[in-house]
Amino acid sequence: MVGLHDVAKLAGVSKSTVSRVMNNEYGVKKSTKEKVQKAIEQCGYVANQVARDLKSNKTHLIGVIVPRIASNATAGGLDGLSPVIELADKHVLLANSDQDNIKEIEYIKRFNQKRVEGILLYATHLDSALVDAIKQSDAPVVLVGQDGSLFNIPSLIYDDISVGFTAGKRLIDAGATNIGFIGVNSQDIAVDQCRYQGLTQYLQHAKQTSPLFHSRGEFSIESGFQQTKQLLIDWPKLDGLFCATDRIAIGALKAIAESKKIAGKDIKVLGVGNDELSQVCSPSLSTFNYAFDLTGKKAAQMLLELIHNKQSEVSKMVMGFESIERESC
Repeated sequence: MVGLHDVAKLAGVSKSTVSRVMNNEYGVKKSTKEKVQKAIEQCGYVANQVARDLKSNKTHLIGVIVPRIASNATAGGLDGLSPVIELADKHVLLANSDQDNIKEIEYIKRFNQKRVEGILLYATHLDSALVDAIKQSDAPVVLVGQDGSLFNIPSLIYDDISVGFTAGKRLIDAGATNIGFIGVNSQDIAVDQCRYQGLTQYLQHAKQTSPLFHSRGEFSIESGFQQTKQLLIDWPKLDGLFCATDRIAIGALKAIAESKKIAGKDIKVLGVGNDELSQVCSPSLSTFNYAFDLTGKKAAQMLLELIHNKQSEVSKMVMGFESIERESC
């Protein structure tokens, strides 16, 4: 088997010089680099990456934990973060938690066993167990979607309370007076609790009553459909519906159509996320757009800064949103 000494002998340099060239270290002459590279090619030498990683204490790996693969937010986030990580000469290890709180914690531990240099966690919840796992992680962790800044965890969040507040205003301005909310699991503070809180704040600001209901389901069209079918029976005066996600809202549109009511006329409907389906469903869905790709890019940049500079100060970035007006509201 060809070794480092063979390359050094053929190039007429020391083994330490070959090592410096392979690690792209500063101070090696261009002519020397060229001789070493030529010798590597002639010998057919392949570096032992594991050994190099152990010696340098770097794996060039970034762990990314997402709640779902089939998600507009996930796809946009990966589109944004991947080029930043690749430009830094690092590689992504992707894990799908399948919206399972326990899996999020397990993947943090597994990634540490694989000696990743940092972790981006698209979290679906924030509780003491997750906070403890992040605190115990040797690799720095950046949270996306949940606010961990109170626990000194760097975070990128969406302005979910403001989205809920704006949703209330849009529904009231469209003529709705009996407004309800369909959320998700209560452990999802951002998507469920914050968006509902913002909606409630605007209704109280507008001297309206609190929302008619706070229903909870799953991140799916079917869940939105089944919930809305029952809610239309339970709340016959419903004329405004704010859904925590576009998928839920699209299911709601189907249920409204089956009830012989007209979404956008009899019942105003809003979603969140600007999913591709929101443009082609009937009626087209009014929603809020988040810059998922920009968020992924910013999250990756924040993590790389932590890796390189070992910054200890807390950082939190709040991402804005855009109102999208279509037929449903």
